[in-house]
Amino acid sequence: MSNTEVPRRSERTAFRVVSGEGLLMVIDRRELHRLNAVGTRVFELCDGATTVDGIASVIASEFDVDLPTAGGDVRRFLSELSAAGAIGFRESA
Repeated sequence: MSNTEVPRRSERTAFRVVSGEGLLMVIDRRELHRLNAVGTRVFELCDGATTVDGIASVIASEFDVDLPTAGGDVRRFLSELSAAGAIGFRESA
C-alpha cells in the first residue's frame, strides 16, 4: 500500500464501539474482531477520505507515539484489515 492510498470500510462489515472497545464483524466471513483503542481509532479513520499517512499522523498525535512507529503499526494493521476483507483502498485524488 502506498502512503497516499485511502482506506475505506467495506460495506460488508458491521462496527460498533461498546464500553470503549471496537467490535468489528466481517459479515461474509462471519468473523468478529475485538479492537483495542488504537485499532478502533484506525478503523474509525478508514473513512474513504483520510490517507494512510493521514491516519498515521492522527495516531501519532492522539496516542503520543513517534510518527515512524505509528506509520509502521498503522500499515501493518491496515494490511490485516484488508486481508480480513474489512477494508479496501483507493488512490487519493
